[in-house]
Amino acid sequence: MVETDHSGSVLLTRRLLWNGVTGKPPRPQPVVLLLGPVGAGKSHALSEITDHLGWGVVHARFDFAGDEPAPVDVLIRLAYNLSRKWRHRARPRFLRLAVALIAVNAELTTTDRGRDRETLRGRLREFKRSRWSGRFDPWLRIFTKAAVPPPFGAAFADEVPGLLQTVRPRLGHILRSLTEFDRFTSGDALDALVDLNWLARGDEPDPDAVTAWLTEAFLADVRENHRRMSAPERHSPCDCVNPDKQSHVHNWVVLLDDVDHPGGLAFLKALAQAREAYRHKHSDRGTGDPLLVVATSGKWDGEWERELARAWRPPWQPGGTAARIVPSCRDASYDDWAEHPDSARPPTYYPVLLEPLTLREVATLLGKDVPRATAEFVHRASGGLPKAAKQLAAALRDTPVRQGARDVLGTSGPDPWRRWLTDLRLSTVDTDALVTAAPFATAPWLVPLPEHGLVGQPHVGPILTELRASLWVNAPGDGGGTPDHVTLHPWLAGNLVSALARRNGGAGPTYTAQFTALRGAPGADDVRLAYCLLALGDFPAVVDLFERDFPKLPHQEWIDRLTVVVHAPDAQPLDENYERLYGKLVGADIEQNPGDRTEIRNNLARLVAASWLSANPFAVRGPAQNKNISAALTNLSSISQRSDTQALDTTAKLASDGLWP
Repeated sequence: MVETDHSGSVLLTRRLLWNGVTGKPPRPQPVVLLLGPVGAGKSHALSEITDHLGWGVVHARFDFAGDEPAPVDVLIRLAYNLSRKWRHRARPRFLRLAVALIAVNAELTTTDRGRDRETLRGRLREFKRSRWSGRFDPWLRIFTKAAVPPPFGAAFADEVPGLLQTVRPRLGHILRSLTEFDRFTSGDALDALVDLNWLARGDEPDPDAVTAWLTEAFLADVRENHRRMSAPERHSPCDCVNPDKQSHVHNWVVLLDDVDHPGGLAFLKALAQAREAYRHKHSDRGTGDPLLVVATSGKWDGEWERELARAWRPPWQPGGTAARIVPSCRDASYDDWAEHPDSARPPTYYPVLLEPLTLREVATLLGKDVPRATAEFVHRASGGLPKAAKQLAAALRDTPVRQGARDVLGTSGPDPWRRWLTDLRLSTVDTDALVTAAPFATAPWLVPLPEHGLVGQPHVGPILTELRASLWVNAPGDGGGTPDHVTLHPWLAGNLVSALARRNGGAGPTYTAQFTALRGAPGADDVRLAYCLLALGDFPAVVDLFERDFPKLPHQEWIDRLTVVVHAPDAQPLDENYERLYGKLVGADIEQNPGDRTEIRNNLARLVAASWLSANPFAVRGPAQNKNISAALTNLSSISQRSDTQALDTTAKLASDGLWP
């Protein structure tokens, strides 16, 4: 299958499936963090990966939404799911983990080692000799009804019986094989298991130590099972990306959803610590394990930032000590993670961004009979956010999408924009406070900078912090037109300013008042001033600035600045279409500056007006806008006195294709 047949998350998983040549030690594996804001399709991405892996790759999935499971709870459920019967393979057996669970649940004295050894030996012998046909064996009923100490939870009673079934045939040899496990370095498995029981049930229990013990046992079982099941997978479907198609093995895959929840963060931390402990004990020799972890998160956690400080900078940070930008799924690969030039070892985590939906994917979501103009509008308005595309599809239904229309989503009142903001559950403050902060959240230079001076607006600091952490902010790789340039997701930005511009009287500060406050914020320069002036509708003043700088600045820098400014919010009437507003704006500039108008001025007025109205994601863009923008840029290129007009010509071509601004 070709690459374009897959989503970015599936492509990345294919690139990471190859574990190595048969019989060789496994290479280290990352914890892939699939990052995206609310509604980005994170759970759907894991479902696509699951469908792609099918029966050909051993895998298991866990969702952290809802409950807050302990790490050991997650281990038990993963081991149970990995232990199911796989086609053309023997069933995995988590021997070390299962026997450790028996030891933890045994009711011992926790003071008399000799007596506890014999009790535990009897418990194992009893388990080996018992005759049972399923998970409701009387012995197991007694076992699972016993008091369970921390850090165990519901999974202990639910999944442990099935997990123990898989190891019973091997129990006669298990204590001898356990001596290969690092925790049994003394050679006496019973003593080690008694120690584990005492950690769980003694006078001073240590749940963290129990978690570490069992996590290491889980990974040791993964290594052992994979080695036992590592013959070339001749009967499994394989389209992984690897250098050796003839003789190789795949990683096992664990898919974790919503790891930004407390239970997910705790599990990833325990897993990372167990891998590091194994690496340290073995001095980096053969310290990989064949377990690829793919996790989704709607947050950027501070713990990851501390570890990744030298590898990848946060998606919302335009600069920093780390030079690398978090890649998209389609651009990510094993080498990109493993071969970091500034580190001897790759970091634990590999953050990647979920890509937005393409126009083709949006059209597929809307249905085959939807007009292309509707699909294009939904794609632009949603910014490719799957949840937003579905909401727009439901809102539009049979509403015609006319080129140049600005009233597709309504003309007055705070809805539907305020309702869509509430659905995103964005902030620790209420939706009205979020709408009030819209100018400060959408300004392309304020969002990422916690070190900026104080902004005299309530709730702005927490809101900006949450928008960054919730992955609604993105920093471009280069350019930007203003220092520390970042962008807020177009769906969120459009909803914020639309709700503010149409806010009912008395509900809070107005659009004009808030953008006036933004204009007076610290650190203003010409670009920021022009952005605020355009948002406030002072169109001729903005044309003045760009006319002044047109002959002075390199044209690429001039275009970068213009790109920032024309993305300023637009509070123009929604019941007037593009053609009418375009004529009014250009006419206002002519009226205010009637004499000595140059061709540069005339074209600049047309360019700024057409670009500004076209940049509004909730306005329907069509050929008329593209033609007006492209023609103005082409004319400016022909009359420019500078030698670097290629930037104008290139932008004109992009505009004619509807790709700028």
